[in-house]
Amino acid sequence: MSPSVKNLDSVNVNLQRVLILLSAIGTLLILGWLLKYRAYGIDFTDESFYLVWISNPFIYDFSRTQFGFVYHPLYRLLGGDIATLRQANFLITFGLAWGLTYTFLASLAPGFKESRVTLHTVAAGLATSAFMLFASWLPTPSYNSLALQALLITGTGLLLAEKTVTRKSILGWITIGAGGWLAFMAKPSTALALAVGILICLVLSRKFSVRLFLLAAASFAIPLLASAMLIDGTPWDFVKRLQRGMEFGQLLTDKLNQILRIDEFQLDKRTKSAALLVFTMLLIAIWSMWAKNRKWLFIGLSISIAFFALTALLTIGQIYWAAGFGKFQGLLIFGVVFAAALAGPTFGWPQGLKSITASQWAIAGLFLVMPHIYAFGTGNNYWSQGNSAAIFWLLAGLTLLGPLVRERASWLLALPLVLATQAVTAILLQTGFEQPYRQPQPLRLNDTIQEIGPQKSVLLLSAGYAAYLNSATTTARDAGFKPATSVIDLSGQSPGILFALGAKSIGQPWTLGGYPGSLLFLKAGLSRFSCEEIAAAWVLFEPDGPDSISAELMPSLGAEFPEGYKRVGTWHTAKGAGGYAASRIQELYKPIKSQETLMACEMLRSKITR
Repeated sequence: MSPSVKNLDSVNVNLQRVLILLSAIGTLLILGWLLKYRAYGIDFTDESFYLVWISNPFIYDFSRTQFGFVYHPLYRLLGGDIATLRQANFLITFGLAWGLTYTFLASLAPGFKESRVTLHTVAAGLATSAFMLFASWLPTPSYNSLALQALLITGTGLLLAEKTVTRKSILGWITIGAGGWLAFMAKPSTALALAVGILICLVLSRKFSVRLFLLAAASFAIPLLASAMLIDGTPWDFVKRLQRGMEFGQLLTDKLNQILRIDEFQLDKRTKSAALLVFTMLLIAIWSMWAKNRKWLFIGLSISIAFFALTALLTIGQIYWAAGFGKFQGLLIFGVVFAAALAGPTFGWPQGLKSITASQWAIAGLFLVMPHIYAFGTGNNYWSQGNSAAIFWLLAGLTLLGPLVRERASWLLALPLVLATQAVTAILLQTGFEQPYRQPQPLRLNDTIQEIGPQKSVLLLSAGYAAYLNSATTTARDAGFKPATSVIDLSGQSPGILFALGAKSIGQPWTLGGYPGSLLFLKAGLSRFSCEEIAAAWVLFEPDGPDSISAELMPSLGAEFPEGYKRVGTWHTAKGAGGYAASRIQELYKPIKSQETLMACEMLRSKITR
């Protein structure tokens, strides 16, 4: 070997060490940044619904998603503290993404022994893309986080599973089943799509084995049966729970009939330009690592440092701006995905593609559609919803880069991709921090400490949000309201207030207003609660609210409203609460004719059962 070649190899080794160090720092910066904001802000609608459902899921005998039961033990273990619960959600998601990515990279280039530290660092850097789930700042565990975590587990199992019977393979098949069970608990629609995808992938990858497939099926069925027994006592009652959940959901909206659809996406010029810039810079950086030339290596190093610098400036608070890429902002990651996918065939043609195995092609194909499996069943645009699972697009693109990595026996080529992934993730998280979902101001401006909920979780909120919560809780407490008291929420958008009061939200965990079927939706939910509970329930009302549920619901329950209640207090909502800029008045009513309501309710129900 000539001195010049030895010298270039030495440069490559040193360059890889520098980029590995930058990748590790970038991962720690993003993780620390996210954890810093764990106690900042709260959304009074979607996120508060997650908290209501997780904190007390057993009072409902109907539900389409069971995430509340899955996360309830964690909620209890952490004492109901919201900030700690969010932190656990971050760490669980990151840990599972790290495990999947490490397993994927190890399977992509099994022919050479890379340092475990290097491989783990690369995997951790790429795993930060899973934090795109929190780009709108809904950090509390939910059916979305559970669905993503389930897919990460299933993907890891698929990589480990083989047709042969070995310890590793058995573990993989069991993991596939466990991931499928969690997917079902999150969203049955996602579980169905996942089952179809897994079956096709196993056949195409030539991994399918009847005996081991039955093992995976048992690993799905056993925890599902155990869940049914723990939740409802019998499997049949659990099935009826799901049936009711579907029926009630149909009352609210008919979008369940439209889940088999092809959605479109449209990127604005700004997003297209940003994605093209990322793509171009990455392609140049990968080429520079591929070409055996010092000048090109310097260019690749410069580009990589630029990506790292952007991540660092965002995470340490030197840049305060929201990217403003719109509804499909998560598709910015396509700049990274396409660069990885194009670099392999371009620089390693045609031998590179020939070295990709049938198993790798099949898994890449499944990963390519995994974000749509994640989104399957939602009423939102599948592309917009699916970008929360963009880590799978990223791994699918890396499959085509694998041949170059194997040829060079080094992950140097992938390191610019890691740093670019971190930069894109940081940009999207920054947008969420600056424009948090249904909150009035950037999280960094929140400076008011507020206790919320019966566990008195401490959060940093805007002054308006803190005043709203404080006014509601003080008014209710002064009126004699006690935690665990039943409340019928007619505001249509205030699960956050019910959680703050420690109320028992009867009817639905979130009485969604603003839909054509909102009245029937709440009425159906309340039909599953006893007349005693309805008669004793307080009422939260928002006169002329944009999402208010009509008070005509109350006579159908046997209650006279407002005649049978005493208004014990009022307060103003905060500007921005529920996604509305204008402040509104909310009223709290205490029942004063409970006995009359009880008798009327029982009479109405007896007529229905005749």
